[in-house]
Amino acid sequence: MLSDTMERPALLSQAYRHLLLALEEMPLFLEQALAELPSEAWGRQPERDRSPLLEHVWHLHDCEVDLYGLRIHKALSEELPWLPPMEVSDWPRERAYHLRDGAVGLAAFSSARQALLAELRALEPAQLGRSGIRGDGSSINILGLLELLADHDRDHRWRIAAILREFAGLHG
Repeated sequence: MLSDTMERPALLSQAYRHLLLALEEMPLFLEQALAELPSEAWGRQPERDRSPLLEHVWHLHDCEVDLYGLRIHKALSEELPWLPPMEVSDWPRERAYHLRDGAVGLAAFSSARQALLAELRALEPAQLGRSGIRGDGSSINILGLLELLADHDRDHRWRIAAILREFAGLHG
């Protein structure tokens, strides 16, 4: 039987690999689900979701770059950095998502995610424990940030799939 000290790094490594695989799936899902989307569907308001697909895609991009990616970079480059709360609910209006192109947002998100994944794959195991301090005063390490990002992906994946099912039902 392995000792705790031998099992812990192996479990950490396995959890990290699974997180990276989960993060890798989101751009693929979006590209497959939205690649042939008619231009009018990008901005159509779904009945059961507060955001059209256009907002979902640009929100994912902006969270990748300006929220999760930023926090990950700060935790890796600074000693216990402050990770202030960020209000993202006004982004669609402030950043004029409704005027943007969905296909451009999809490509921008995919590119940003690939860049983040390349950085994450190059990390040393000890770097996964680097932490930042959240707005509530608690600390969160790189693995915790990646878990939040994967949860965020899952939420949007589910919501986008529901919107697409709704739209398919309108034409079926």
